[in-house]
Parts: sequence; C-alpha cells; structure tokens
Amino acid sequence: MMRPLALILFLFTAIFEAGAEPTNYSCVVCGKGPLHGRIWMSKWGAVCDVCYKLENHCSLCGLPIGKDAVQTGDGRYICKFDKPNAVLDAGEAREVFTEARRELAGLFGSGFALNYPEVTVNLFDVDYWSEKGRGDGLHKFGFSHTRRSASGQCTHEVVMLSGRLRSELAATAAHEYTHLWINENCPPGRKLDGDTVEGICELAAYKLMEARAQLEQRQRILDNPYTHGEIKKLVALEKENGIAYILNWVKNGAAESFEGAALAVPALKPALTYTNVPPPGPETLKLAGLLLDGQHRSAVISGELFAAGETRDLTLQTHRVRVRCREIRRTEVVLEVDGLAGPVTLKIGEERFVP
Repeated sequence: MMRPLALILFLFTAIFEAGAEPTNYSCVVCGKGPLHGRIWMSKWGAVCDVCYKLENHCSLCGLPIGKDAVQTGDGRYICKFDKPNAVLDAGEAREVFTEARRELAGLFGSGFALNYPEVTVNLFDVDYWSEKGRGDGLHKFGFSHTRRSASGQCTHEVVMLSGRLRSELAATAAHEYTHLWINENCPPGRKLDGDTVEGICELAAYKLMEARAQLEQRQRILDNPYTHGEIKKLVALEKENGIAYILNWVKNGAAESFEGAALAVPALKPALTYTNVPPPGPETLKLAGLLLDGQHRSAVISGELFAAGETRDLTLQTHRVRVRCREIRRTEVVLEVDGLAGPVTLKIGEERFVP
C-alpha cells in the first residue's frame, strides 16, 4: 500500500505582530510567555518566533520539536501532542489490526473472515521499507504477504509503518487485511488489475473510517491519487450494489477490472450475510483557523470568514444552515447554529455534525 507520506510542514492558521506589549499567549513548544512581537498560531496554540525557526518538526502535524518529543528508529520526530496517539509499539499495532479486522467482519459479514486467521503483524521504519530514489513522494505505509503451501494452506504477514496516529494506522490495517482476504479468495490463475485490487482494499479502509465517523480520514482516502481514481468508482459501485457484489466478483468474476464486471457476474446473489452500516447522515461545521490582527479576531468556519457577532448562511454538502459567531477565543469559537440546541464550541481543526 502506498500513500503520500505526511508533509513535514507546519500548517499555521495565522501569524500576527503583537507589538511591544505582552499578550496572554504562551508558546506551546518552549512554554515561554507572555509572548510579544511576532507570534505564529498552530492547531495546538501559539508558537514564538524562536521556536518557529527550529530545524526539527513533527512528522505528523509539523509542529517544531521541543521537549517531551519522541523519535522513530529512522529519525522522524513526533511532538508531545501527537505522542499519546502515535503507535510506536508492535504490540499496540497488533491491537489496532485486530480491532480493524473485527469491525470489518461486522460490516461485511462472516464471509469476510480469513480461512487461515493467524496473521503476523509487525512495525517497520521508513528507511527499512521505502523505495529509494522515488520522485513521486510516495512511501509504503503498509505491506502484506501471503504464502501458500503445496497443500493450499496460507500463512499471512502484515507490516505497517511506525509512528503514525491510531486512526491512520487502522485505515492501513483495514487495507492490508483486505489484501490477505483477496489472496485467499481470488481463484488461482485469475489476473486482477492492480489499481482495482488497491481500490477494493481502500474501499475497506473507507468503510471502516465511515463506520467510525472519521470524516477526515475518509476524505483523505478519497483524495489520495494512489489508486488512480478507482476508489471513487468503487465507492459508487458499493453504494449501488452493496459490498457483497464486490466480494462476489473477487471470488467468481472473470474480468480483470470492473469495466466488464456486469457481464462477468451478471446476476450474482449476495453470498455473504452482512450488516450495511449507512454513512453518517449529519454534515459538519469545521473551524479551519483563526486570523488575529492586534485586537481584531476573525474565524474561518467551513470556508467563510466570521467576525464576532456576525451571522451567515453556510452551504454544506446538501443544505444550508444559519450560523452566528458569538465569540472568538484564543484557540476556539462559540457558535449559535440553527438546528442545534445551545451554544456550540469548536476548537481549531474540530468538526461538529449539523443535521
């Protein structure tokens, strides 16, 4: 499985000059405060100009590295904020993999279980597995392999990249588990299109993130160029025909891809009993960032700029909703949203469902 490795960039939401007068901000990297002069705002809070210029950055969020960070075997840094959710231990990685395969069996049915359920799961570092000299910025986040003996028995192995967030690693686990299922169930001698195989594996990751309401991870899967667009086709195909159709095609189809799937599997009845979990009905408001200019503050909410006290009608995916920005705080906003009872508080990067 290949995906674009997280860019080591610090995506600041704002920069502002506080002047000579001290502010009520303290640097989240070094702890110094109150800050004055040039201040950078991150998803975790304010960063002083000295820390902003530090050489090492978090490989997950881009925050400059200060105290209490950890480092992977290949030299990647993980900041103190991401560290609690980063998977660095092989035992924890096995737990993530086990949880993912259990949830997939609940989503897709018992027929999605492996006939040979023992899977060896380990972690690797980038330098251990990434291809050298690649110009496309792609690295392997996971790899799976199935060995089949002369008697037909299968031995499975999965390795996944260390130092990633649990939610990201769960998506990789779902992807690699699906490779193992395909390895067991695709008839010997049948050739499958590579992008189609990867698209099916990404579909499993997509469905797991959908069931967990991990909207950001789900969108990353859709936007990833790894499958050359096959994931979007498969999401539409699954929505129309169900997951059983796709899994039946792997086991009983004849074509290399789904371009001729309708002819290859004309009227297959679902061979699996599964629970189809519908996608979350609500849509989301998201605080993308704060703009601070002296005493003036603005907030970017779902693509629209708000000042405190302003009311706007926001267009979501399928409907519009009226939102009033009641208050803009240091790292969050307080909103009044039609259809939601009481005030809504959003932190930078946080999303909130809107029916």
